[in-house]
This record gives sequence, C-alpha cells and structure tokens, in this order.
Amino acid sequence: MEIGRYDAARDAEAVQRIWREVGWIDAERAGIVSRYFECGDAWVFRLHDEAECAVHTTPGAMRHGTEDLELAAVTAVTTSRVARKLGAAGRLTARALAAQAAAGAEVSALGMFEQGFYDRVGFGSGAYEHYFTFDPASLNVDRGFRPPRRLTQADWADVHACMLRRRRGHGGCTLAPPRVVECEMAWTDDAFGLGYRDAADGGLSHFVWGEAPGEHGPYEINWVGYESVDQLMELLALIRGLGDQVSSVAMLEPPDIQLQDLLKQPFRHRRNSERGKFANRHETMAHWQLRILDVPKCLAKTRLPGPELRFNLELTDPVTEYLDGDNEWPGAGGDYVVTLGEDSSAERGSSPGLPTLHASVGAFSRMWCGVRGATVLSATADLRGDGVLLRALDEKIRLPQPKLGWDF
Repeated sequence: MEIGRYDAARDAEAVQRIWREVGWIDAERAGIVSRYFECGDAWVFRLHDEAECAVHTTPGAMRHGTEDLELAAVTAVTTSRVARKLGAAGRLTARALAAQAAAGAEVSALGMFEQGFYDRVGFGSGAYEHYFTFDPASLNVDRGFRPPRRLTQADWADVHACMLRRRRGHGGCTLAPPRVVECEMAWTDDAFGLGYRDAADGGLSHFVWGEAPGEHGPYEINWVGYESVDQLMELLALIRGLGDQVSSVAMLEPPDIQLQDLLKQPFRHRRNSERGKFANRHETMAHWQLRILDVPKCLAKTRLPGPELRFNLELTDPVTEYLDGDNEWPGAGGDYVVTLGEDSSAERGSSPGLPTLHASVGAFSRMWCGVRGATVLSATADLRGDGVLLRALDEKIRLPQPKLGWDF
C-alpha cells in the first residue's frame, strides 16, 4: 500500500476507472476527470501499484461575517470496489487536509455522502439547505424580465467570473481555478443556461445553469449567480416564464430569500401533485460539512460586536488518528486562550481564572460558524463547559446561518 500525490502519467487511467465504478461518470466523459484533476491538488492510495482511492481538493474562499478565509474545498473523494474498508478514504482525506493546511488554508468544507463519516477527520455538519421542486408558473414574482443570452459550455470562463463576484453572505464560498467550472459544466446532462451581461466590464452579471431533460422537465437548476437581489428577482421571473411549457423546476433555495414566500399556494400544489412525475416538494437537509484547519487564523478574522468574551479552549482533533509522522500539520487540536469580539484571537496556552470550553474541532467549528449554539451543541455534539460560559457563547455568537451558494 502507498499514499502519494496524484501523478497524471501514472494514475489518470486508474482514477477514471474509479469514477466509473462509483457511478459518477460514464465512459464518454472519462477524459473530463483528468482535466478536473489538473485543478487544485490530489492524492491517491495505491494498492498493487494501482490507484484505488483518490481525494481531490480545490483552493478557494469562504466568508465568515465580512471576512474571507482561505478555503481548502474537498471536491472529490472516491474509492474503488477493491479498496473498500481499508481506511483509504479517511487516511487520504487527512493527508490532503494536512497538505492544504501546511500551504496556508484556514478552513475546509465538503459535500458529504452520509452523516458521520467525515466527522472522523474533524468535520461537523453545516446549516440546513432548502431544496424546492415547484411549478415555475406558480412563482409569484411581480416583475418582467428581458430576453436573456443563451449560455453554453463554451461560456465557462464567464460563468466562473460571475460566481467569483456574485453576492455572497456569511458562509458564501468560491473556488479559485476557472477550469473547475469548465469540467462541472461539461458533466451536465441536457445542459441549458440563461443569463445577462450587465457587469461593469460587460461580463456575465447574473445567470442560471442546469439540466433540461424532456419537453416538460423536471428541470434541475444547478447554479444561480447574481450580484444583487434585483438581479435574482429577474432570474426568478425568467424561470417563471418557462412555466408555459415546463411543469416543474428543482433548485436549492438562493441564500438571500425564502423561496416559499414567492410560491402561490405551495401547500395546495404539493397536495395536488403528490406522487406524480412533477410532484412539488420542499426538502431540508444539511448536505455539507466544515472544519477549522488553523484556529488562530480563523479567529483573527472573526468579528463579533459587543464586549469581549475570553475563555480557555481545550480542542481535540480526531484527524490525528489518520495522520502519520510525515505530515507538516499535526491537526488543529491543543490548548488556546480565545478572545471573541471585534478583534478576536486565539493564542496557544491557557490562562488561570478563565472558564474552559472542551470541544472537538467539528463541534467548535459549527459553533464558531453559527450553525448551532453552544448550549445545544453541548447536548448533541462533543462540546462541554459550565452553563454560564455556554450561555455567554450563545449570546456572543449570533450569526446568520451559513450558506455556501456553491454546491461542490
């Protein structure tokens, strides 16, 4: 068994085979995987001299409040049929995190296939996302829309630029390499895209991109990018205009709105379409996770109003169980003196007389990002402290629910 960096000449064909085995691609699109692996960083687990597990990370940014953090997005974890139950995915993910943390990444996020697996390497669940399937004609958007521009896979650079400058709130993410978008667009089945070029430089300002199978759908909108709420409303009006022909559209709720506010009689539509091909639905789930990689750097970019709150933090990081002595990064665990306020900080050590919070990095990351409060996490996750400290943390960390705005 061997763990090493992805080598295109040696590993490309094997990684394509892994992706086919897990059902992510078909043979016709196998070549896109190699282009994808040229973006960011990748590690492989080799068995009998063949890559049998691969982990891909992509650099980007995640917003915390008004500050951007250096993001290491875990954008693909795949294990072949012959390497299951060997611990390869956990070890490779840990190695990839270590490499990115050593290179300066401050936080990591990923899309999870199931609750619990990535907790082993320090991740904690992100906020709930709302997924709607609805009749576009039921959108109650009181405005018109202009004829859009048609977008194709050839517009990948414009789409990436729009995603970088799009409106982002707390938790909003970007991925830096433009060709990540090229590959994602190339993987889209029955692709369609519509957008407007109102950016200051004449570039793409707001758009939708997704899948349009069949005459009546259901359409699947994978990406929505916009610079202002007014542009978002124009996109929703554009989607409403598809309702003459399209019976249902599915999409994640955009971060800035409650989509149910804009649907006519949503409960009636769900009742009347239940069990049909075009059934209206509203599903809620936390499908992504996050973790802090560098506590001092993340806290230095944390801005919280009001009086300072200081405490000792005893942080554990389960990723250490998957790391070996060759890694430059030992995980984020350890003892810190934390100050939360307009100028937050975390310094190694402890201070006598301060209350102490005990937490795993996953639970602490969830609290720090505003996913759930300290008191609740003390009952449901690996986080504990005295009641006075927990209540003080609840009062101090009052953030909007984090929304990635980019599904990876």
